[in-house]
Amino acid sequence: MLNITKQSDYGMLLLSLLKNKKEFVPLSRLLKDIDLPKRFLARIAAELVQTKILDSREGKVGGYRISKLAVKLSLYDYLKIFEGDLALTKCTKPGYDCPWNKYCRHKSVFRHSLNEILSQDLKKYKLLQVV
Repeated sequence: MLNITKQSDYGMLLLSLLKNKKEFVPLSRLLKDIDLPKRFLARIAAELVQTKILDSREGKVGGYRISKLAVKLSLYDYLKIFEGDLALTKCTKPGYDCPWNKYCRHKSVFRHSLNEILSQDLKKYKLLQVV
């Protein structure tokens, strides 16, 4: 089910702090502005580097900056990194065997209409427009 986790939220905070920076910014400098756990933010940054949303550099002039790929990324694509499943209910997952399936009259609305609307709307927003 769709539930925005701290990873997605903090990742967007990190991106918003890096948004207008051209140079690499150390995580320690970013943490001066916000009070977030360093280890947790470092793991999030590592995931964003792995998915090519952030570039990283080690050393004295190292840190993080937003990659060129991030400009093209939609909010939908970003949320899938940390959230995986963006479904509104369990019954929309492939292979889910609902015990109330024969009684449920609203499943088609959730499975098709609402999930499709959510997905399409999230794809309309570019990640860097939101942060």
